[in-house]
Amino acid sequence: MKNTKIETFLAIAAGFLIIWLLIDNNNKKKKIKELHDEIDENQNLTIEIKKKLKELIENNTEIDPKIANELGQIVGLLEIKQDSTAIFKLAKIIENLLQELFENDPDIKVLAQKNGRKSPVFADYLEHAKNKKILSGEDFHLLSILKIIRNEEAHELDVKKEKSRMMAVFISGLSLILWLCRLLKKKSLELEEK
Repeated sequence: MKNTKIETFLAIAAGFLIIWLLIDNNNKKKKIKELHDEIDENQNLTIEIKKKLKELIENNTEIDPKIANELGQIVGLLEIKQDSTAIFKLAKIIENLLQELFENDPDIKVLAQKNGRKSPVFADYLEHAKNKKILSGEDFHLLSILKIIRNEEAHELDVKKEKSRMMAVFISGLSLILWLCRLLKKKSLELEEK
């Protein structure tokens, strides 16, 4: 009798263990499918960003040819999966556009000195653009991430970042490039009229 109770208990325990293993296996399969879906989604995002870059280069008269050339190089970097290096180039474009936009603005030099620098750096340009309402608070934070990735790319080997963060930075950076190009074109037209 004692043996049947033990055998029954062991059979019930084994049954629960089998059920638990089946549920756990099913959960793992669901998680793997979610990860596959996320990877596919990220690949589609990269395709979408390359598409937007190409449209920006080809269909926009406000983009300077030098900038269009740099954007073309970014497309090439994305093709060979060099996302961090592409962000490095994107940051370079934005920094140059901000420098050009604020080249005769004395407030940028004051801000740099307040931040303990002799001349403005990318962080100062971003902060000044936010202060001048050229950047929203959200864009400022995304572009601050871009600045961090750019600095890591400049000083570290084989930089890898989370895809979704990279895509958010790219989208924000591309919209800022277009906005800055429009502002510079407007500034140029105003100077011509004087």
